[in-house]
Amino acid sequence: MKISTFDIQGKKSQVFLTSKHDLAPKQHILDHVLVDHIPSLVGILKDSGLVIKFIRARSWHEYIKLLWNHSRITKEIKGSEILQKLGLTVPKIHEVGFGLVPTKKHEYLGYYIMENLTPSGFQELSKLIKEGAIDESMRGKIMTLVCNGLREMRDSYIVFSDFHLDNVFSDEHGNIAWIDPGVTTYSKFNKKKFIKKFNHSINRFMFYCNDRGNTLTGAETTLFKSLLIQAKN
Repeated sequence: MKISTFDIQGKKSQVFLTSKHDLAPKQHILDHVLVDHIPSLVGILKDSGLVIKFIRARSWHEYIKLLWNHSRITKEIKGSEILQKLGLTVPKIHEVGFGLVPTKKHEYLGYYIMENLTPSGFQELSKLIKEGAIDESMRGKIMTLVCNGLREMRDSYIVFSDFHLDNVFSDEHGNIAWIDPGVTTYSKFNKKKFIKKFNHSINRFMFYCNDRGNTLTGAETTLFKSLLIQAKN
């Protein structure tokens, strides 16, 4: 355990209790923000080049969930471990920290520092599709890998509830990696709820693609619809 603070674009962060760390970045300075929205802030740490994701607490209830390991940050950390066990590629997580004092000055629920995929040639799949950066053959290969990954989760009673193409990175060779995996695992004894949640996640993903400019082709729609589970009476 250690205490950590960060310089976020010139402003000092709250104090975090760091529970996992296998390396120490040269400086805890974030000077390049990639995403800054209500759920989180994502950026690149100076000198180390690693990616850091701060999870914002949307209400004090999330601090209660943190104590029982049911918060969004613990869900993403565990999700990464679960997908890795399935044989899926995820960025390596180097450090995890938690903000345990819910006051106005404590904006973040916690953070984690992970491998930066972009120097290895990976980019967001949604961006590659929107910019027409991959040809039809490569797109088909990548989408099949995405579908296969979701099938692996389905067969293991795992739901990636907020899945969309921003959660997949790909390189020029068609290799893929999964990020921000907030997943939920279900018992086989809770199959009815699992089917409902899994089917909802797939239908939501297909709607999200078509609504955000990553329109699925007819073949892709058929591919992902094949994942849907037909509930037995």
